[in-house]
Amino acid sequence: MKQLLKKFGFLISHHAKITIAAVLVLVGISVFAGIRIGSAFQSGGMSIKGSQSERANQLMEKEFPATRQTGGRVTVVFHATNGQTLTAASNRQAVNRMLDEAKKDHQIKTAVGPEMLRNYSPDGKTAYGMVIYKQKGDKVSQKTVDKLRKSIKITREKGIQTEISSTDVTISEIDNGESAEIVGIIVAFAVLAITFASLLIAGLPILSALIGLISGIMLVFIASHSLSVASFALSLVGMMGLAVGIDYALFIVSRYRQELALNDRRDEALAKTMSTAGMAVLFAGITVIIALLGMSVLGISMLSTMGITAAISVATAIVTSLTLVPAVLSLLGDRVSAQRSNRFLELAHHLRIEGGWGRLVTKFKGLFVIAIIAVLALLTVPLPHINLGLPNDAVRSEKLTERRAYDLMTKAYGKGSQATLVVLAETSDKTIANKTVTKLSQLKNVASARLTMPSQNNRYQMITVIPKTDSNSSQTKDLVHRVRDNADKNGLPKMLVTGSTAINIDMSDALLKALPKFAILIIAFAFILLMMIFRSLLIPLVAVLGFVLSLGATLGSVVFIIQDGHFINLLGISNKSSVLNFLPVLVIGIMFGLAMDYEVFLVSRMREEYAKHHDTRQAVIAGTKKSGTAIMAAALIMMAVFSGFIFASDAIVKSMGLALTLGILFDAVLVRMILVPASITLFGNASWYLPKWLDRILPNISID
Repeated sequence: MKQLLKKFGFLISHHAKITIAAVLVLVGISVFAGIRIGSAFQSGGMSIKGSQSERANQLMEKEFPATRQTGGRVTVVFHATNGQTLTAASNRQAVNRMLDEAKKDHQIKTAVGPEMLRNYSPDGKTAYGMVIYKQKGDKVSQKTVDKLRKSIKITREKGIQTEISSTDVTISEIDNGESAEIVGIIVAFAVLAITFASLLIAGLPILSALIGLISGIMLVFIASHSLSVASFALSLVGMMGLAVGIDYALFIVSRYRQELALNDRRDEALAKTMSTAGMAVLFAGITVIIALLGMSVLGISMLSTMGITAAISVATAIVTSLTLVPAVLSLLGDRVSAQRSNRFLELAHHLRIEGGWGRLVTKFKGLFVIAIIAVLALLTVPLPHINLGLPNDAVRSEKLTERRAYDLMTKAYGKGSQATLVVLAETSDKTIANKTVTKLSQLKNVASARLTMPSQNNRYQMITVIPKTDSNSSQTKDLVHRVRDNADKNGLPKMLVTGSTAINIDMSDALLKALPKFAILIIAFAFILLMMIFRSLLIPLVAVLGFVLSLGATLGSVVFIIQDGHFINLLGISNKSSVLNFLPVLVIGIMFGLAMDYEVFLVSRMREEYAKHHDTRQAVIAGTKKSGTAIMAAALIMMAVFSGFIFASDAIVKSMGLALTLGILFDAVLVRMILVPASITLFGNASWYLPKWLDRILPNISID
């Protein structure tokens, strides 16, 4: 592969314009196809196949056809603020007029008010209605929702606070962090300008990343017609595509400038760059893709599609980095060299090449190793009490109607009012059914339990149980398990628990159970992979242990901030909540890929230097000097891109941005740039030791 990339480098250097034209044509085709076909984003498969809640949900659809949800549903919450109860004649008339106005929209199938649902709060001031659309929730347009927004002005003008929310219809257009990408690009340009001491070259990695990202998004648009792609997955595509696209291009540019300084022939310099940095980019990119696709082993369709779509963006980043970037570099000629007319950039350039960081780390190697391990271990402390769940409207901004609706419902009916559990009791005996309701009512943390309806053949009885705590509370999870544990005991019938709350709990439990297996699989894969690359036992060991430490510190910090509520106001988070249930898996997959990127780029250069003089300390200093700057720049760019998403309005995007920003900080900066070089220096020449028998068995993958 190295020789193939070397020949490819020669080919590009002599046909740069054709290469650029070919890339732009392919991008144009993808854009045309993506726009022409369009996207078909969905809510995503938020369930676990084979779980009790999933089986119960399927049973409910079969045995209780009246409960089948064929269209999107919006809850309309009313709260009287005009000194009267909602049951007052004038308020009832206003509510009915509002619902009649809503029904004028031909997309609405029906609109049911509080009088029919009989759900007035004890003080009579709060109630809710239901608007049911003809189309599924993810097919209801924002234009249709806006019509509903206009109709609620009728009740608001009469002194009735009216808010709307939904679990399947998008009510408010959320900020998924698109503006953050612009800020990330600006920061990336500044970092690259300082790194390369050249304003011209600083724009090349950004241009390459943007072109790759555009192609990636268009391909995701096309893929959304055959995969169940959640709309927020596009944020992950943007994060990964922009970040790794800049990173990979940065490494190509950095190595080419170094080779150009040693070789007057640009074609040979480009060929050497492609056979070294190009090989590393290809290898690291494939590793990231494997890590992302590895999320599919958990059997959760939503995670699988997120991994696939993110992998698409990484693949397009690899292609543009290995084609467009070297072609543009070839055309730029001598302008690739640093421009030092700017004094600030000149100063930064001199600071960059001194190699002082490598000398510092190697001098205080023992101290750095102890300090980094201690810091990361301390940050991991909160991790054991992690509570996984799905963010609800409680973590949304108070400016959004969904949050205000949530607050009104919680105040009127209790925290568990929006965490209803559906229990299917297998009995046709009404006496046993009533006994079951009584027993369920006596369970800890149950606010109420009532018999709802029998199945069409009277084989099952539906019971609704409302807990005292919200859907993400650990007490609610305990209640679900207690209900299931009481089935077939004390004269009670067999019971299945379902509903959105139970489905989310089952998914969280399954993900938490699968997490160690997934982590072990990833770590074992990394260890074997790095042994094949670096022909060493200790270097892969340090790499994977460092990954474990940074992963623990990342998730522990997320628990400390999001779940325990520390510093949430600074991050624009309104309430503490459970940790997004698929976040740990996502963090493991993405962090593993990026950790391997930085490990390969840094240590492969050290190994290349060590092969020249067999001096480990000098190899670490030289490797850190020649590759460390690019890695640090890449890490800063990654953090700039990811951190912007912390301030998105969507809680899912916000938590992903926070976790990935912390992950890059801990792994790229603390582990790869400090712990790894310090440990290699500490172990000395033993770092490169591999038993001869193992050396003969392992395939030899050369990327330096």
